[in-house]
Amino acid sequence: MSEILSELSAVSMPKSDDLIVGLDTPDDGAILRIDNDRALIFSADFFAPVVDDPVSYGRIAASNALSDIYAMGGVPKMALNLVCWPEELPESVLRDVLKGGSEMVSDAGALLVGGHTVKDSEPKYGLAVIGFVDTNMILRTSGAKPGDLIVLTKALGSGVITTAHKRGIVNNNHLDECVKIMACNNSPIVEACKMVYPNVHAGTDVTGYGLLGHAQEMAEESECGIIFNSDNIPFMDGSLEYAERGIFSDGAISNEDFYSKFVSFSDDLNSWQRTMLFDPQTSGGLLVSVEAKNAEQLVDVLVEFGAVSSAIVGEVVNGKSGMICVK
Repeated sequence: MSEILSELSAVSMPKSDDLIVGLDTPDDGAILRIDNDRALIFSADFFAPVVDDPVSYGRIAASNALSDIYAMGGVPKMALNLVCWPEELPESVLRDVLKGGSEMVSDAGALLVGGHTVKDSEPKYGLAVIGFVDTNMILRTSGAKPGDLIVLTKALGSGVITTAHKRGIVNNNHLDECVKIMACNNSPIVEACKMVYPNVHAGTDVTGYGLLGHAQEMAEESECGIIFNSDNIPFMDGSLEYAERGIFSDGAISNEDFYSKFVSFSDDLNSWQRTMLFDPQTSGGLLVSVEAKNAEQLVDVLVEFGAVSSAIVGEVVNGKSGMICVK
């Protein structure tokens, strides 16, 4: 996909000095300047069900889509439903999915103003979202600085837990907690960053590429390296049990195959612990690079605002661009 997008960005297209973020970087959304103080963020995301309950699925998918706006330091303002739906499924199921999504958009203080539906053999749901951001507080994948500390705002583990659910071997308590975490939006990061502005330097959300995949993008775009302390990384209850049993999705294996060339691991970590750090996350937390002197304050504010799993998990270092070390 990155090769395809690079080809598209190279095609002769109308240019605009107001386009702050476009196709040329792996950021979470596009940004267009409105005036000297404000910019518009635009993003879209949708996927197939990860849980059986339609309301929960709607909430998770909407939270995941809204997260791209928060990941860039913005606030969602307006959303459109994106629906792919099989004709044979009852209307009540779609109604419940849309209900869950509507609840999340409302909780975010945004307006749900319409959408588009197409027939498909597999249900898929998500949102196209528009948000606003202060031009001085835009978070991008680039911008991390050596000496910064890395903060993660949600526990990892949704990939292995939902995979265990699909295989019929999940503990319901683990699944319930996972659903609750996936359906929590990432709005606390915007308010928390205001408390330590301007010392938050970069941010992205942890989703399909797993912790290390998204961290590698941040390190490469910032032309630095990142060292993670594996003992500090938070995990959802039960997730390590499934990982130890090898209950990984194909996505985790693909991520590991692609990104492992950028990562060095401590000999103390066995193979399943390593794979767990490539595990795709659904509606995951944000990965934030913040000046070291403000990192503890940022975590404290995040926890106060509801991101209770937030933790300092690593540091930004000088070194070969895009390289990751896990100790």
